[in-house]
Amino acid sequence: MIKLEKIRKAYKADNEWIPVLKNIDLEVHKGDFLAIMGPSGSGKSTLLNLIGFVDRKYLGNYYLENEIITSKSDNDLSKLRNQRVGFVFQQFNLIETLTIRENVELPLLYDGWNYRQTKKRVDELLEKLGIGDKGNKLPKQLSGGQQQRAAIARAIINNPDFIIADEPTGALDTKTSNDIMNVFKQLNQEEGVTIILVTHDPETVQFCNRVVHMHDGKLNEKAR
Repeated sequence: MIKLEKIRKAYKADNEWIPVLKNIDLEVHKGDFLAIMGPSGSGKSTLLNLIGFVDRKYLGNYYLENEIITSKSDNDLSKLRNQRVGFVFQQFNLIETLTIRENVELPLLYDGWNYRQTKKRVDELLEKLGIGDKGNKLPKQLSGGQQQRAAIARAIINNPDFIIADEPTGALDTKTSNDIMNVFKQLNQEEGVTIILVTHDPETVQFCNRVVHMHDGKLNEKAR
């Protein structure tokens, strides 16, 4: 599905170029549940932004389903990001003034659906994720785990090719973290959703089928 070849990126600081990604080679296959681990400053977030079509300023080649996307315009990358990637973040990133249902339906509305079309789809997904009775609540009326389930619903509502989850359990207690990771595992194993997870927590890695480690901008895969 995803293939990165010799990806290199550097930032300029005080007239000096600081390398952040150093000849990254990575393949992510459809149905993978991949964990990316590494200390702060190792390049994980930079790599995620690149994979998620947020950052296009790099050297090397990026293939999505055998199509090279390295030279695509910002507009093209924006369309790819909206249609093919779901994002889940540590702080949920739900819009506080919208209900849970309204938050989850946003990607569909951006994609041209109308409100009548979205209702059934959103309600079914919320029910599936265990928050079917929370659609009319505001985010602040939900627990952290419930908010993260809503964020996952928003990420998968338009059937993206893959999900990028950036420390999705970082703000949750251990039990809630395990609950959320089981949601991801179920999506991966039963729905075939491809997931790329960044985490500092070794406990979450047990849910993944692949683990790569980043250190000083370099990537190494450890055998499971």
